[in-house]
Amino acid sequence: MNSDVKSIYIAILILLVLCIPLNANSQAEKPGERTETDYSFSSLKKSLLIPGWGQLAEKRYIEGFLFFSAEIFSFYQIFSNNHKGNKYYRKYRDASSVDEAVHYRELTEKYDKHRNIYILAAVGIWAVNLIDIYVIVRRKEKRKLELKLESGEDKRLAFTLSYSF
Repeated sequence: MNSDVKSIYIAILILLVLCIPLNANSQAEKPGERTETDYSFSSLKKSLLIPGWGQLAEKRYIEGFLFFSAEIFSFYQIFSNNHKGNKYYRKYRDASSVDEAVHYRELTEKYDKHRNIYILAAVGIWAVNLIDIYVIVRRKEKRKLELKLESGEDKRLAFTLSYSF
């Protein structure tokens, strides 16, 4: 197996290991005690780590799959173009004629440029993913008007009016 394929397998393995959900609840905290805000924030953290993971946590499977797949494809292209660029750079260094050196240098620059484009695409996918999950989280937070009636120890009544937005 060549080094390009090995590096792709290692990258995919690392991403899969990061996708395994870990139980972050402490013993004092019961699973039912988590608030909606805590859940939404954890979705944002998930998408911060791995694009699409937060969308999957929010049960938006198509979006999550698309973000994750696009990021994996970008990483594959980054590693693939980097490998090709390095291969042609070695040939450029070892070229026996000027024409060969020029040809291999052009190929090296071509694959380096493609690699850089895919790095930019991966960063863009990550950024759009974060914007998307932020919008999802904000939509889940509902505006509400609450009126509470409370009584203190001195038997006084108090009305509390609160508005969340």
